[in-house]
Amino acid sequence: MKKITSFLTVLLVFCVPAFAQDKAVDDTRGAIEFVEGLASETIAVWSDSKLTEAERTIAFRQIFEQATDINLLARGMLGRHFRTATADQRTRYMQAMSDYIVYEFDKRMTQIGFRELEVVGTKPASGRNGHVFVRTEVQRDDGAPILADWRIRKSGGKFQIVNLEFEGINLMITNRDVFGAKVKDVGLDGLIDWLKEQSVTES
Repeated sequence: MKKITSFLTVLLVFCVPAFAQDKAVDDTRGAIEFVEGLASETIAVWSDSKLTEAERTIAFRQIFEQATDINLLARGMLGRHFRTATADQRTRYMQAMSDYIVYEFDKRMTQIGFRELEVVGTKPASGRNGHVFVRTEVQRDDGAPILADWRIRKSGGKFQIVNLEFEGINLMITNRDVFGAKVKDVGLDGLIDWLKEQSVTES
């Protein structure tokens, strides 16, 4: 019995801290470095004159898909309508959203003339998931910097973006309102068709 107790004690001493630190809010330095690294990779791709437009889009997509939980964003943006969708609708929606989120993000950052990103602080996110907001200023080619808050999670030692706010505008909530209105007007299938049209337009 003593041996079992000793083993459990050792297990708790070594394992509990590791699990406890596997939250972004407990590793703000890591979250900051994650965002800074993502910005550097993105800038390198966008500024590479050797890449064609198609190659640049593919390279950006690879970076973005690895750094972002697109499934979580997609489900959050559809809200309650995801729960009532058929299996086929969910599959088609997730496929369309994968393209839409990447192209929409790419478009927005291109529109504002994203040149450099400077971290100005961190803020614990609400809820019990241990997420943290990495607060940044997006330096532009023209105009004043734009405030961007990246909601970051850490799971299994891996950081990911789970939401983004530009100047206080919540990406997930804003799109949820837009998508909800679309579903009301044209149904879920109509929303899926609209999402595909946006991605084709942006590509």
